Order: sequence, then C-alpha cells, then structure tokens
Amino acid sequence: MYRKGNSLKLFKGSAHKILAVIMCICLVMGMSVCLTGCNFFTGLSKGFKAAQKELSKSELARIVVVAISDERNVSDAFSKIPESQLDGLSYSVFAEYCSVLRKNSQVHGTPDSFRFLTESEKNVFFNEIDANAGEQYKTIDEYGDMDVVELVYSKDRDSKAPPVRFILADNDGEFSIGGKYVNDSMFAYAFMNHYFDMIDEGNVDGLEAVIRSSYNSDIYLNSVIQAKANSIVEYYKMKVKTSTKDYELKILSPTHVLYRIPEVFTDYNDSFTSKSVSLKVYKDTNGFCILDHIPSTISEISLYKNGVSKLRMGSTYSQSEIYRLLGEPVLSTVSNDIVALAYKGVTLRFTADIKDGRWSVGKLFSVVVRNQGDFTLGEDIYVGMNVSELLLVYPMFDECNYQSSFKNVDGEFTLAFRFDDFGNVTRIDLGESVG
Repeated sequence: MYRKGNSLKLFKGSAHKILAVIMCICLVMGMSVCLTGCNFFTGLSKGFKAAQKELSKSELARIVVVAISDERNVSDAFSKIPESQLDGLSYSVFAEYCSVLRKNSQVHGTPDSFRFLTESEKNVFFNEIDANAGEQYKTIDEYGDMDVVELVYSKDRDSKAPPVRFILADNDGEFSIGGKYVNDSMFAYAFMNHYFDMIDEGNVDGLEAVIRSSYNSDIYLNSVIQAKANSIVEYYKMKVKTSTKDYELKILSPTHVLYRIPEVFTDYNDSFTSKSVSLKVYKDTNGFCILDHIPSTISEISLYKNGVSKLRMGSTYSQSEIYRLLGEPVLSTVSNDIVALAYKGVTLRFTADIKDGRWSVGKLFSVVVRNQGDFTLGEDIYVGMNVSELLLVYPMFDECNYQSSFKNVDGEFTLAFRFDDFGNVTRIDLGESVG
C-alpha cells in the first residue's frame, strides 16, 4: 500500500550509484588482479586474438574449468580463448569470476573433469534462478540459449554442497563465455557484497546510501531511512553469529544472487537458525532488490492513560483496581468467561471467573484502540499517528505487514496496526497470541 513489496526489503540501485559501488569494490578487492591482467595483456595484439582458431564447446569448457581449479592457470587460460568467444569479457572480470567459483569449488576438493547438464537438468537449474520472480523481477531467459557446465570431482569432500556451475552462451551452435551474463553476474555479486560490507563495518551512513533509492514514497523520510539502516546494522551485530567470510553463496547469476547465513539467533535467542539473503533485478528499472528479512522486534508494551503507564498485558487486576486506575467504563459487558470494558477510544478484554453475571478479578489479554483520546500504547503509539512516525519507532514494521510480538512472564502478545488511505493509524490491536 505504501511501498511496492511491503514484506520485502527493496534496494533499487540507480545506475550511477551502482557504478560507484563497483568501482570502490574493484579498488579494494580486485586492484592487484586488475593490474596484473592489464599489464599482461597490454602487449597482446587484437590481431593475434582474432587469428586464433575458435574452440569447440568442450574445449572452451575445459579451459574455464582449468582456470577455476587453480588461480595460476587464469592468465594462460584467458590467453587461449579467441576474442570472439570472450564476448566482450575483460581479463579482470574473468579472473574475479573464476575466483568466486574457485572458492565454492574448494569445499568439494579439486575438480578433475566436467559435464554438461541435460535439458531437464538445465530447466531445473534455471527454474531455481527464476524462483519467485513473478512479474516483478527479471528472469534468466533474456540471456538467450545457454549450456550449463558442472564441475565433477572423483573424490568429492562434500557432495551435499551446491554444485559449481557456469554457463556457455550458445548462439546457433557458436559458443562463447557469455560476456554479458558474466559481467552482469559479477555486477550483482559486487553490489550484494557491498551491502554486507557496510553492515560488517557498522557503516550506517554507507548503508543508508545503499538503501536510500529503494524508498521513494513520501512516507520514507530521511530520518526513517536512517532508522532502517541503524536497525539492519544492529540486527546483524546482535543476531548473526556467522562471520561474513563464511556466508555461503548458493546462486550466482545476473538476475539472482543467493546467500545462506548458517548461524543466526532466533527471536528469543534460545537457539540458532539459518537465514537466506538474495538479490534480484527489477524488470521495470533494472535496479537491484535485496531481499533480507529483518524481524521487527518490539519490547514490552503497556496501556497508558494521559502519558502514565496503567495496565500491563497478562497481569491480573481486581475490578475495583481497574476502576481506580482508569475510571468507570462507558460500557461493561460479561459473556461466558470474558469481561469487556469500553472507555472512550479503547476496549479492554479480561478473562475472569464470572458468577451470577458478576466478576471481581480478571486477566488482561486484549486491548483495542480505535480513536484518539487519553489512551496510548507505550509512550508513543497512538491512533492518528502517521506511518512515518510509526516507522521511526519501529523501522522494520513495513517489512512484516505492520505486525510483531513480544513476550513477558505472562505470555506472548501481538501488536498490529490498520491505516486509512493517507497512511494514518486508524486502529491498534494488542492481544494475546493464539497457538
């Protein structure tokens, strides 16, 4: 309603910002490779490249596998690929691409052969890349016909790890490295790793710059975006145990990059789970979208009247105590074991022992705030507040459909919001979570 894909974190990088990111990453991560490649090939004439005999599909695949297996083979392998079969791919990008695949290959061991996927296997592979693309994100078919090469290990140290694969572009039987595919893959890979780097460094300003272009609705004030960046950094610092270098790359493609983070604390820090973070590309803008679910945790919330805390969720109160704290209700109803007390703008529900239509003690399990008035939840949650104000309090609430929960010694309680067409809160529900 307020931002395309409310349940997702959308990071649409503008072209010039993405270019700046890639340049920075190349300077930090790939300078030595770039310089080596440039110096090595400065003296090579394009005429020599053009005169090289074109390689068969199998020969081309073998050369790439050799480059992946050992970084010492990269420059020699690159020199053996004719210009026409590089498809515009530079040495530096080729070397970095092989480096990424080499890292994934090392968990298996040393590759000693390769194979081409069958048509059915290719379809499964491409479907994994295109998973949940829908109408919103780009799919792999825009890169044309491709064959998929998989590295094979006679002694595989970890056969359960994702297979290491790369593609060869097929243009009516003429095969190439697929320069556009590789370039775009590394572009997406670098952007996503820049996101992780900003988090790992605790660079809130840098992260804010990365995510800013995603939030183009009027509700996302500068202060809201800054609050989001702070929340992301804090979440990773408090919840993610795995170090950045141990994140597992599951998919590398131009339209989908997927990482698995193996060890993340659960909401209540009582166990570990894993989480996935992925990058996709918008069809309409070519901008990047990072999908990283950050839970919106909230601390315990009480019912306030005129700025003073009055009732605590899950606690038990006598009828006289409630009337002393809140005053006489406008309306009181009793049904089965439920007592409902209506005040101006708020309705409270208690579970109680009822005898002859009367009750003396009840446990508060539900609060519904419907109108502006004397009652708020906490010090700063009230009907009539704008969604921008709410996101300053709970920066990730747009990522979880404006709903979250908290626990106290008496149970678990869910907080949820409803809005009008202008983004103003019209109703707040705070109630006991049900199974």
